[in-house]
Amino acid sequence: MKSHSSVFEKDVLFDIAVNIIPLAIMVAFAAVFWVVDPWAGDTLFSRVLQYALIVVPFIGLAILTYVAANRIEVVEDVEVGP
Repeated sequence: MKSHSSVFEKDVLFDIAVNIIPLAIMVAFAAVFWVVDPWAGDTLFSRVLQYALIVVPFIGLAILTYVAANRIEVVEDVEVGP
C-alpha cells in the first residue's frame, strides 16, 4: 500500500481535471455576476435564482469529483496480476 503525502496523487488530479476546470469556470462566473451585476434593479428572487443556478450544480459537481477521485485512487491501489 502506498503512503499518501497529499490529498490526491498527481495522476488522479490529471484524471479529474475534466471536472476541476468547469468548477473553476463556475467560480469565475459567480465572481463576475457578483462584481458586475448585469441585471441591476431586479428583485431578490432573481438574484437568488441566478446564484442558485450556479451554486447548486457547483456543489453537485464538487461532490461527484471528490467521489470519483476516491474511486480512482482505490482502483489504482489494487494490485492486478500475479
